[in-house]
Amino acid sequence: MLVRKKLFSLSEMNDAIGSVIDGVRKERELDAGQIYRIRLVMSELVVNIFKYSDAREVKLRAEYDENSLHIVLADDGGGFETGPVLSRNVSSGEFLMRETGRGVFLVRMMTDSFHYSEAGNVVDVTLKL
Repeated sequence: MLVRKKLFSLSEMNDAIGSVIDGVRKERELDAGQIYRIRLVMSELVVNIFKYSDAREVKLRAEYDENSLHIVLADDGGGFETGPVLSRNVSSGEFLMRETGRGVFLVRMMTDSFHYSEAGNVVDVTLKL
């Protein structure tokens, strides 16, 4: 099954996340931990776009089957340099006690595959279910 949506607001983001979860649940049963993982991953990635990019539009594509959920988020913003964010050690130093700066780290830990485009405006993740 496939979900494609354009997101223009955080409210639409919540609706889209719900649509993805509902779609996966039609294919297979999800436990509370799996639903939490999907919601956290998608929310964190989309919130980062709305918070940090100059994007006006976010495209969401989610494909799922009985074994995995594949999510691609693309925005029309200028992107960012991913290297410093991906190489950040968030378990010590300045990031340890900050309220922000650990979202991408959490997403990487909760997904089975994680990739940013070179320009930093497309993120591609897979979660095994």
